[in-house]
Amino acid sequence: MSELNKKLNPTRMTYQTREKLRNSHLGIGKSKTYEKTFGRHTHRIVAEQKLGRLLNADEVVHHLDGDKRNNSPDNIRVFPSQKEHAEFHAKLYAFFMGGGDAQ
Repeated sequence: MSELNKKLNPTRMTYQTREKLRNSHLGIGKSKTYEKTFGRHTHRIVAEQKLGRLLNADEVVHHLDGDKRNNSPDNIRVFPSQKEHAEFHAKLYAFFMGGGDAQ
């Protein structure tokens, strides 16, 4: 549908219109999901700014404090793949459950 909208009304979704729509939706949810900025996860945008490059599709952004709404650059770590992200969580779980070394 958005392709049809772009074709029929190419000037409709200006930056100002998108900002107005975004602001009208902010704060109406239950804050249980990732924050988005113009349809993109904000933590991915912050990670790209922190790294100074675009993220690859397979890279995973991890929130160090576990709060998925805390998008501070100091709270974000990028893993090269979901596999490595899962391995990190497995080691972390083993550390806290077994009292071992997380490294």
